[in-house]
Amino acid sequence: MPRKQHEAERVMNEALDEWKGKPEEEQLLLMNAQLHVAKKDVDGALAILNTVQPGQPSYHAARIKMAQIYLEEKRDKIKFTVCYKELLKSAPTSATYALLGDAYMSVQEPEKAIEAYEMALKMQTKDMALAEKIGEAYVLCHLYAKAVNFYESVMNTTKDKRMRLKLADLLHQLGNNEKCMRILRQPLDEEPNPTDPATISIQVQYLKLLAEVLFSGGKHNEALIELESILCSQAEIYSNAHDHQMVIERYKEALTYVETDIKTILALASLYLNINRLPECRQMCEMALSIDRNNDEATLMVADMLYTNNDTDKAFVHFAQLLEKYPNHYHALARCLELSWRAGHVDQADKFLKRAIENNPRAFVDAGYNYCKGLHEWFSGEPNAALQAFNRARRDLEWGERSLYNMIEIVLNPDNEIIGSEVRESSEERADNTDREMAAKTAERFLKEVTFKNNNSKYVLIENSILVASGVRSNIQKVLDNLLPLLGNEGDQVYSVGAVLVVARAYMLIKQTPKAKSILKRVISHPWSLEEADYLEKCWLLLADLYISQNKSEQANSILRTVLQHNASSIKAFEFLGYLREKEQKFSDAAANYDDAWKLSRMRNPAIGYKLAYNLLKCRRLFDCIEVCHQVLKSYPTYPKIKKEIMDKARLSIRS
Repeated sequence: MPRKQHEAERVMNEALDEWKGKPEEEQLLLMNAQLHVAKKDVDGALAILNTVQPGQPSYHAARIKMAQIYLEEKRDKIKFTVCYKELLKSAPTSATYALLGDAYMSVQEPEKAIEAYEMALKMQTKDMALAEKIGEAYVLCHLYAKAVNFYESVMNTTKDKRMRLKLADLLHQLGNNEKCMRILRQPLDEEPNPTDPATISIQVQYLKLLAEVLFSGGKHNEALIELESILCSQAEIYSNAHDHQMVIERYKEALTYVETDIKTILALASLYLNINRLPECRQMCEMALSIDRNNDEATLMVADMLYTNNDTDKAFVHFAQLLEKYPNHYHALARCLELSWRAGHVDQADKFLKRAIENNPRAFVDAGYNYCKGLHEWFSGEPNAALQAFNRARRDLEWGERSLYNMIEIVLNPDNEIIGSEVRESSEERADNTDREMAAKTAERFLKEVTFKNNNSKYVLIENSILVASGVRSNIQKVLDNLLPLLGNEGDQVYSVGAVLVVARAYMLIKQTPKAKSILKRVISHPWSLEEADYLEKCWLLLADLYISQNKSEQANSILRTVLQHNASSIKAFEFLGYLREKEQKFSDAAANYDDAWKLSRMRNPAIGYKLAYNLLKCRRLFDCIEVCHQVLKSYPTYPKIKKEIMDKARLSIRS
């Protein structure tokens, strides 16, 4: 060891000679002082450090090192604190006052520490770490009343949550449990359902202390409730981190303390539903309903589970029961509207919306009502009314995002046509390039308002749908590059029906019909689910359109029957069936299908009205024909050809 120390001294002396008069010399002096301490030459170390004067860059570090040597090597508390006083003299800042306070605390002189800390706090009033140190110093001095008053004053002035915890903890130690509980309960009552992790974390600490206070006071049942709250709060933190397993564990543990807490049971049920663990969700809902058989949230979850499992009839019954009690329950209303339309019960959908307004005349300003109204108008083939309704909901936190997605789809395809269709008449040709470009730009603007984008499959599909709708070949190629990898090879299972639809539309627009047909055939027997129902229906309708254009009526009929099996209100399916019967010159059957489409569109689609009138004329139902012509002309007075080619001919036939 002596040889090593000698070698270290030699190297140090050489370095001091080399860097003499340069900025690095001061750092070397500090290192040299440490070398002397290692040799037990404490006085030599202090002498070296004393050469560093105020104003030099290393003065602060040198004085702190001197203080450390005085305290640890010489046990001289006075000179230890003198070093910090000299520091303060050279730089009277909040930081140096705080250092002096720390120094006094380390030598058990809390009274002097308080003075230093208070000076520091005057300079830095928002420094809560300093405030905590002052409070702790008061406690060390046994000045408990002052400590309580200080914590309380800072807490009220700054609203600092840590100060509240410090105050409550001190009150508990002093045996003032009544005031302690009051201090702890106030923020818990004011913010019972925090969402940000920082607030949840501090509330967990409040609840832990509250449980401790209750246990110490013999209030065991109340303490168990607080312990349950702690675990539920921890579950919220894990939920924010998307750690589902830890959330489940915390909720389960919480229920061991309070088995009948419906709020916790439903929170666990909701998580199970969100991660598609339906049996466990059902079990939790049953537990909740066994405690409160009229619990609406549990009933709603059971209905949602039935909906997810495609048990549409039972789901509808549960949703309808909720609407009987709460006509303005918009989640249930949206589900009932969709299920009513799919079952072909359009009149029920109208009644549900009417009851919502009757129950609350101001419902028309609610975002949820406008979302539901938009759905109904969209299903009815009234894009402008649907857009207006969705627009009134688009900025709402709960309904805004889904409204925006629906608005984008309407803007891209307002008449709900089959994009890329080959069964088109001249009057139904696609809008020109300018209209397509304008629609794509409007859709892009709406898409920018969507907040949750990362890893959102819906967002990705809509983004690519906009590129397809632009009609620009380079954009369409980009869509194919984006989505084809998701679909795999021909024999692979299809995981995204939406991607199949967008890719098929892309192929149709660049006139690669065989590829579109090939990819659409991959979902011809795809299991139907409500989640993918819209995409599946559009895929099937596009495939039916292709079969019709290729004169494959049998295959088209089969697909259209499948569509109507799952959506008895599909306007386009009835329209296609009417077209097929018309081609076969079965005008009566064609008229029946067009009539279904006409009624479902609430007699607002003039093209369907024209086709219905034409087939009624062909099957000699002349008075019905004239009535339909009047209905079309009432809404569209200048609609071409219908008066001259159909209504006048029908009248002439009646006279003759």
